[in-house]
Amino acid sequence: ATTGPLQSQPRLQLSGTVVVVNQQSDTVTLIDLKTMEAYRHVLVVGGPHEAAVSPDRRRLAVTNYNKQGAGPQKTLSLLALPSGDPLKTIDLGEYRAPHDVRWVDGSRVVVTSEANQALLVVNVDSGAIERVFKTEAGVSHMLALSADRTRLYCSNMRDGSVSAFDFRTGAKLTDIKTGTECEGVGVTPDGRWVWAGNRAADTISIIDTQSLAVVKHLKSPGFPYRVQFTPDGKHALVPHANASSLVVGDVATQTIARSIPLGLTNVEKPSTAGVFAHPDNRHAFVTVRNDDSMLVLDLVSGTTLARVEVQQSPDGV
Repeated sequence: ATTGPLQSQPRLQLSGTVVVVNQQSDTVTLIDLKTMEAYRHVLVVGGPHEAAVSPDRRRLAVTNYNKQGAGPQKTLSLLALPSGDPLKTIDLGEYRAPHDVRWVDGSRVVVTSEANQALLVVNVDSGAIERVFKTEAGVSHMLALSADRTRLYCSNMRDGSVSAFDFRTGAKLTDIKTGTECEGVGVTPDGRWVWAGNRAADTISIIDTQSLAVVKHLKSPGFPYRVQFTPDGKHALVPHANASSLVVGDVATQTIARSIPLGLTNVEKPSTAGVFAHPDNRHAFVTVRNDDSMLVLDLVSGTTLARVEVQQSPDGV
């Protein structure tokens, strides 16, 4: 179904570096967009799931979450960009199972500590944990930090909810019930809306950040897994792991604009995992867990433009 289609624009020459986190290889793959080649695979501590690039684009923070055979991890890996050279490993001490990560500023990140039902502000230069937000909720998994750094949200998979915090004071504002196994969560660039994917309910919940209440549930079958927004704030990008597609939501109309099938893969039913939008608002990068690949999608034409081989079980991008 198509409502409010994206406007056409000339195809742009892509440049820059895409980072892909490979869960089962314990590696991070760096991809040059000009050549569409993976130019380095960097070994990290173990069980990495998500990554975030610093505001100056010179450093990469990677969460080491849960390593097969070793259990929950307790570190972040810090790499240089674009080289991928390891800079340091940050030990989180008592805090275990860091999963999602966002940069706050040039020296601090906020990260989930799933095993401790907490969110942490970590100074990556000193290694100090500067603040702890207690979610008191089960499986606090993904994060969304507003662009103005005033609100912090996290998804709670076991509780089927989103927790909202005042990021400046650390106060927990409320828990918002969304749906079964809420996992993906994202906040629009203007801070006005939060979209949350309830993977077991096959729904997407839209939250008004002024009232902190769900204003709409969208039926969206296929295991909605992550939520990211295009930089212009017009579209929500929601990978669906069991539907082999990337769902594109229209933020203004609060509808699903289209579902883009994945092409160029080597598997019959590709499992869509992570997503990230290019700054041009037209292209998106998705990882395909059971294809060990990263795809480039054209959000306007709905086509897959390129496939890059990465390593085993890619997730965050």
